[in-house]
Formats: sequence, C-alpha cells, structure tokens
Amino acid sequence: MKSLLISRRSLTLSAMAAAFTGLPRGARAAFPDRTIRILVGFAAGGTVDAVARLLAYGMGPILGQQVIIENKPGGSGSIAANSAITAAPDGDTLLFGIFSLAVAPALMKLNFDTTRDLTAVSQVATVPLFMLTTTKSPFHNVAEVVTAAKSAPDTITYGSGGVGSSAHMAAELFGRRAGIRLVHVPYRGSAPAMQGLVAGEVQLLWDTPTSTMSNYIKQGQLRPLAVMSHKRLAAFPAIPAIDEAGLGGDLEVQAWQGVLVRTGTPPDVIATLNRAVVQAMNQPDIRQRIAAIGVEPMATTPQAFEAFFKAEVTRWTAVAHSAGLKAQ
Repeated sequence: MKSLLISRRSLTLSAMAAAFTGLPRGARAAFPDRTIRILVGFAAGGTVDAVARLLAYGMGPILGQQVIIENKPGGSGSIAANSAITAAPDGDTLLFGIFSLAVAPALMKLNFDTTRDLTAVSQVATVPLFMLTTTKSPFHNVAEVVTAAKSAPDTITYGSGGVGSSAHMAAELFGRRAGIRLVHVPYRGSAPAMQGLVAGEVQLLWDTPTSTMSNYIKQGQLRPLAVMSHKRLAAFPAIPAIDEAGLGGDLEVQAWQGVLVRTGTPPDVIATLNRAVVQAMNQPDIRQRIAAIGVEPMATTPQAFEAFFKAEVTRWTAVAHSAGLKAQ
C-alpha cells in the first residue's frame, strides 16, 4: 500500500511538472512571464534601432516584464527574421521588421517564407520618402526630370543605400511609372548616398527625412522635388506630393517599421502584444522622441498590418522583377 501511495504521488508530481514545462504557453502561465526580446536586423545607433528601443522602453512597464533589444545585423534584416522564425512561437521573441523585409523575397534565396512564417502584431512607424536633387542641378520639379530622362535615356543617375533599399525601389517604381530609365549608383548606406548627392556624384536621391537632409535644404545645397505620398505633409507644406506630378497613382513609398512574430503564436498572446504596442506608441513622450528623429509614430491592429505587409511583399516583388533584379 505504501509503495502504491508513493507511486501515485510520483505520478502526481510528474503531471504537475509537465503542466508547467511541457505544455504550450497558455497552459503554463499567463503571458508574459519572462523577458521579451525584440530582434532588430540592423546595427545599434541607426534610426531603426532608435525606434525599436523607444518601443521597448514603452512596452516594458505595460507588460510588467523587461523588453530588450537584440541586434542581429546582416542580410538586409533576413538574419534577424530567420532567428525570429526559428524561435518558439510563444511571444517571447519579436521581430522589428522594416521595408527591406518586403523586398527580401525577390532579392534573396531565403530559407523561410516571409508571409507564411511571420504574423503581424502592429505597424509602429511610417516614413514617406523624398525625391531630392541638388540646387546646382537643372531640375526644379518632377516634370523636368521626366523630360530630361526621356530625351537622354540612361544618363540621369540616382544614388541609394544599396540594392533593395527603399530608395532603390522608390526610384525603380518612379522610373517605370514615368516611362524612363535612370542609372542606379548604390552606396554602402543612406548616409554615404546623401554625401554622394551633395558632392555631385549622382543627380537624384530618394531618402527619408533626417536632420542631415533638413540642414542641407536649409543651407541651400539640396532641392526637394516631391514627397512620395498622396498628399503634401503638414511638416513640409511647400514640397509637392508625387501625385501632383500627374504620373498616376500607386507611387506612394514609405519606409515603414512594424512588429511581427513567428506564425503559430497564440492569438491571445498577439492581442496582448498589440495592446502593449498601441499603449506604448500613444505615450506623448515616446511619440515626441520618435517624431524628433524624422519618423511618424503609429499603431495598427494586427489585421491591418497583416494586410499591409502582404500587399507590400506583392508590390515590391513585382517592382524588383520588372527591374530585372534576381535573388542572389
């Protein structure tokens, strides 16, 4: 009898242990119950990293857990994406995705399916791109660029932060919509590309608003030709929207940022993370600090970001293919 009681007790303890260690997150404890990681596919110190850190700073107290940033630079963000996809689908590991994540399937041979293996939590930022030239160039508006490119194909150059960057894709989209051919000059990052434009190495550049760009405009070195959005921006009312150029629609380009998780993460966990993101992004101090670095803060539902993300993958895959870009 005694041995039978011991056996029953052992079975009970084993069952209790299994309940806390062997079952999915929902059966183990209320989410979250441990440190949460946000994987960033770029080095510390840049705009993407800064926004991610502000988000983590805001989410921590809301979730009642530490939220840390883990930088995994390389492969235009695909290294971080792969780490997120191979992590447990429990909400402990988040991916801070950006524009390049939507272009990656067309430019790289990935070992994962971007839209199948990742699920959206919330978009957190949007940054429209500006079409820029120098004040020494003959271009004063978009129409003059189009006219010059049509009269002399393959002579007008533009810089970018690299193949597949938002600047590169914006220029390719613009060229195909306008029916012109521009010459791409890739640099190792957006900052060198900006320097190349100012130095006269290239004639055009598509870039996000930064303090450096604003200073060059104020100093009379750069001339903004358009903002790649449907309407003029309240912060830059004198700069025409690209829709005013009369080239048709679908020319809006934004260097977006957002949070995703591995597909299979429980819906209640995604809902909890979404609420934390929304509350964090609605905090005045966080919104002000993000806006100060030239980024427009926002928050969306998981469904809205999911639809937007998939549409971006489809859109930029088509642009990359039409530009003759192939996965390497």
